[in-house]
Formats: sequence, C-alpha cells, structure tokens
Amino acid sequence: MDKKFFYYSFYTTTCVRVLVLMLFSMLTAQFAKSSCFVTFNDGRLYVFPDACIQSQIEDDSSISFVAHDGTIYTYSLEDISNIDDQLTKALPVFTSYKFKNKYNYQVYTDATGTITDNAINIEVAGIGKRLTASFTISDENARAYVDGKEQVNSESRLRFDNSRSYVVGYPGDLILTEVEQGQYAMMPFGHTYSVIVDFLTDRSIVVPRIDINTVGGVNITSKEVYVDAEIIIDGAGVFPSMKDSVQIRGRGNDSWSRNPNSKNPYRLKFASKVKPFGLPKGKSWVLLANKRKGSMLTNAIGMKAASLIGCASANHIIPVDLFINGQYKGSYNFTEKVGFAGNSVDLDDETSAALLELDQYYDEAATQKFKSTPYSIPVNIKHPEFGVDSTFLSLNVIRNRFNGFVADVYDGKDYSKHVDMDFLARFMMVNELIRNLEMLHPKSIFCYNENLLDPDSEFIFGPVWDLDWAFGYDGVNSTSYFNKSITLDYFNAQLTQQPFFAALRSGADMGHRFYNLWKKFRSEDLDELCEFCQDYYQYVRPSFARNKEANLDDTDYEIQAIQAVNWLRQRADYIFNKVRLEVVLLGDANNDGQVNIADVTDLIDYLLNQDATSINLEAADIDGDCNININDVTNLIDMLLSSNLTSN
Repeated sequence: MDKKFFYYSFYTTTCVRVLVLMLFSMLTAQFAKSSCFVTFNDGRLYVFPDACIQSQIEDDSSISFVAHDGTIYTYSLEDISNIDDQLTKALPVFTSYKFKNKYNYQVYTDATGTITDNAINIEVAGIGKRLTASFTISDENARAYVDGKEQVNSESRLRFDNSRSYVVGYPGDLILTEVEQGQYAMMPFGHTYSVIVDFLTDRSIVVPRIDINTVGGVNITSKEVYVDAEIIIDGAGVFPSMKDSVQIRGRGNDSWSRNPNSKNPYRLKFASKVKPFGLPKGKSWVLLANKRKGSMLTNAIGMKAASLIGCASANHIIPVDLFINGQYKGSYNFTEKVGFAGNSVDLDDETSAALLELDQYYDEAATQKFKSTPYSIPVNIKHPEFGVDSTFLSLNVIRNRFNGFVADVYDGKDYSKHVDMDFLARFMMVNELIRNLEMLHPKSIFCYNENLLDPDSEFIFGPVWDLDWAFGYDGVNSTSYFNKSITLDYFNAQLTQQPFFAALRSGADMGHRFYNLWKKFRSEDLDELCEFCQDYYQYVRPSFARNKEANLDDTDYEIQAIQAVNWLRQRADYIFNKVRLEVVLLGDANNDGQVNIADVTDLIDYLLNQDATSINLEAADIDGDCNININDVTNLIDMLLSSNLTSN
C-alpha cells in the first residue's frame, strides 16, 4: 500500500472517529463528564456535577451533596433506585421549532428553525426582538425550559437579541447549577439547545422601497378618482418583493392636499387579493404619510401597543420609502385599510354585518350616515355600501341597534348585552395609554357588528386607527410628542366634549376589567412595547434620514425614540396606580375593609415570615412596584399619619 495513501486513510479515519466520539459525548449530555446521577423510585433524576459540589457524604440511610456555596442536599436512600456516574436514560429532544406568524404580530412569514445536536438556527423577517416559539418535543411528557421556567408552546414570549439557552427534559429532572457567581441551585435537567435568531432587519441598511408608476405619468390629485398604475415593491432583503398592477388615489382629511408634490397619503386597490410584505391577503391597502412633523413613530408604536393589548384586528406597520413616477415622496407606512376583508376585519359572512366609523367629518352620503340618539354621535356606515354590497341590512336596522346601545349607556343601564366588553376594555385602554385625542372629537373610531339581525350579536370596538394626534401631541407643537400629558386623566378631563366614552369607561364593572388588563400589560407587555420603540427606530433610521434630507421633517427621532420609552413607562405607571385605587383599598393589608395600625403590624409580620396567605398582596403593595418590601411599610405609615393629620 502507498504510504501517503495509508497515512491519509489513517488520518481521515481517526478524524471521523474523533468526531463521532465528540457527537456521542454531546448527545449523552455534556453534564456526564464528571457527575453523579441519582435516580429516584418515582422516576425523577437529579444530577450533581463534580464541578458544583465540594463533597459527597453517604451513610447507611442517606446521601448528601454539599454545593460550593455550602448548601446541603440530602436524600433518603430508601427513595433512591439507582446512583450512577453515567446517564442511564435517553433525553427528549426538539423535533421542530418555529416562530409562527399566528403568534407573532411582527413576523410576516412563518420562520422554521434548523435543529442540530445542540443548536437551533432560524431566520426571522420582522421588526422587534421578542418572539413566541411553537415547538414539538420527541416525548409528549417532556417539557422545555429557559432560565428554569417552563416554556408554554405557542404562548411563552422571550427576547432573542442574544442566543437563548433551552433545556428539554422531563418534569422533576434537575441538575445542580451555578446560577450566579458563587451561588448554586437545582435547575431543570435535559438536552440543551442554543437558539440563535438571525434578524434580517439587523442586516438591512435600507427599508423596503415602493415605486408606483402611473399610466401616462399622470399626477394623483383626487381622493375620489383612482389612477391606474404599476407597483414595484423591493423588500430590501427582509420582506418578499413583488410587482403588480394597482389603482391609486388620495385619502385622508387634513393630511390630504391636491398638490401632487406634497407628502400625501394614498389608498391602493388591487384587482385581486395580494400578500404584500407577506401580510394576510387583501385587495385594499394604505400608504400613511405621517405628514405631521414629529409623528413618524406614532402609528408604529400605537399599532404595536394595540397588538400587545389584544385589540381587535390590529394593523401592521411596514416602513417604506415611496417613489411615485420616479419622484421621492418620503418615508411612509404601508398598512391595511380598515374594512371587512381578509387583511383587516375578517368575517365568514358579511351580509348581516356592519362596520361603523364614529367621525365628526360625517362625510358619507346621506344614506350612509346618521347621528345617534342620544349623544348625537356622528356615525358613518362604512359597510355595507347600500346599493353596492350584498346585504340584508337597512339604514334603520343599523341606526336602531346602535341607538339602543347608546341609550342604555346614557341612562346608566347595564350596556354589556350590546357590546363585547373585553374588546371594548382593550380598545379604550390603548387609547388611554397613548392619549389618543381622536376619540375626543370623535374621529376615526371604528366598531362593527357581525350580525345585526341576531339580537345577541355584540358591537366590537376596533380596529384602532389614526394615531398622529396622540402621545402627548398638543395639536400645535411637534415637540410635544412624548413630552406632554403624561399624567393626563384621559376620560375625566379630556372627554368632556364627548361624554359617551366617559360613560362607557365608568360603567359595567369596567374598573375591574381595566385593572386586570393593566396588571398583565405592566408585568408582561410594557417592556416589549418599550423595546419596540428602539428596535423600530434602529431599522427605520435610514429612511428617516432620507426624509430629513428631503426637508420633509427635521425631528431628531433618535432622541424621540428614547423619549417615547420614558413617556410610555411613566404614563403606564400613572394610569395603573389610578385604576388600582378604583378597585383596591390601598393599605388594607389584612383585608378587613379598614386601613389602620393593624395593617402595619400584619405587613411587618408578612415581611418577617413571608406567609402570603396572611395579607392581601395587592392592597399591601402601596407603591405599586409589584414587590412587597420595607418601602411599603414606610408608605403605609405615611398614609396613616397623613390621614390622621387631615382628619384632625
């Protein structure tokens, strides 16, 4: 045999053997290098790596492991079926891992991960770094954990700007782990994966570009007459590109100008349903100009808030650079047109459904509008369009059903039979959070009913729309965005001109609904909304810079994105604490209906003994930071002293 061939074959074979041994070592768990595996009679497995323990003690009846921080873990030998230095059972593994559009508002195309031995790599097209994973595991009895917390399939949400470590194992299987420097704890044991997400937006240096070329190069000067055109979408390496025929016309009220050179908003209508940017199929779409100086973050942040809070049919916002007939028009938002359609309010049957817009412009034909009795609310009927749409409804049917609803609100009756209370609470919550002045007029307030011929069918408020008069904007100064009205009492102080919404807010147990929604939002969703402010700005900043160079808006959006986070956090805290006072007797730690020195005593006792059954945690959290500590004791004492001084 040729020596060179022999050495080459030997080297190659040796390398393959080494790789196989390495893979085998990984698959049988990297924990098995030097560990003690304790199997209990009930099937649980505890793992004690040598690197984490300073000693192991065993006698006739028990075995103990002493961690480096001095913690002792002792177990009766009667409860143990086996002690070994090798892993003796197979570990469960991920068989699929995805980020589905259904569970991720900002992901426009389902993303499927590539699973290797100890890593999952996945590309994501979407703005924002928090994601909900959908996964399957080789054994239905197994679970997935991150940082010791069980992850619920298609529910749990994590931020993936850095890799996340998953453990896939059986409930009850634990391993001693150094959780912080010098501190040890028992954590879930199993097969480990590092999930690495490649966000396509991080690699992009531009936002998508839309070119609209009208037939004959004609200008778009009407809100009523469509112009035939070609549309070309360049997804800029993040979103799918497309080319199609389209019709375009102007839209909007005070944002619309007949001047074709102005930064105008537009409506797009395709001949058949399309999926631009991977969004749900639809014929009608909108290009929002965000024409008002300082407003280019408002719709993106507001729609994200609507999606997190769970409002009906929340719109998506795609930032784009728009060119019409080769002329740069500015930085725009591409989004769904509100209406009955697969890309907005998606209904199986529209023949008995109505979509209403409460709007002071009141600009529909006489057969398509009415003013409510009472309150005289201007109502535009957006669907059905009588004489065009197939419908079983009439103007009188729609008017009578809506008037029945507002009459019960006006009379202080229980109006819950008329309206979906959950969607109403969410709709009003997001408008209060962002301080949307459109509700004041009212303008652009949508609600719909799926079947007005069914007396049990309820009105649903949403989708949320038109958010440039929000976030502190005072109607005059663009620098007021994310600077003013943090502590504005929205429903009591702002809606005096439209008492209908103030009455909705105060009735039908809305306080408790608000309180529960706000608790969830502050603990689960507020961080994501604040992170989104930065994630969105980082992606869209080249478009904002181009818009600024064209002298369309000189706002410093880098600073505004930071201001947005501070404004949202402070406003959320203000509203939550105000809502909390409606439903919680603050300071009533012992839940006896009174606030006195006994509550101080019980609160101190709780801090000493940590017995959660002894106090009302919500009432004891005086400062509203979701933690019970000595600050709450101090605040409660201050409350009592202030109350006594006032009463004297």
